[in-house]
Amino acid sequence: MNSITDALAGIHTPLDRLQHALAQDLSLGKSKLEMDFRQAYPVLEQHLMQRLRKRMAMERFNAAYSYELSLAQFRKLLNAERVRRQETGDIVVCSGCGQPVLGSPAAEQGVSE
Repeated sequence: MNSITDALAGIHTPLDRLQHALAQDLSLGKSKLEMDFRQAYPVLEQHLMQRLRKRMAMERFNAAYSYELSLAQFRKLLNAERVRRQETGDIVVCSGCGQPVLGSPAAEQGVSE
């Protein structure tokens, strides 16, 4: 960064520059992919529940978010997000029927909201 960019961003101290750089890193690369995947996850699960093939879901995700994930990478993200949501108790429900989507803790326990 240069001093003009720093000044415009209100960055005056080394700590401010560090915080700004770390925030930028979160919005790029792997963190951005994970954030995008988390955002898209409920929609992906709803379509997978309706028997959409994972390859098709992956291709649509790649096109919408401009990624080039392989099927193995997509599955890894999908499984990691399922585990993360299960651990936090985050329930994804179908927008059509209101039933918990497969992979959510409530779906595995047969609970309905």
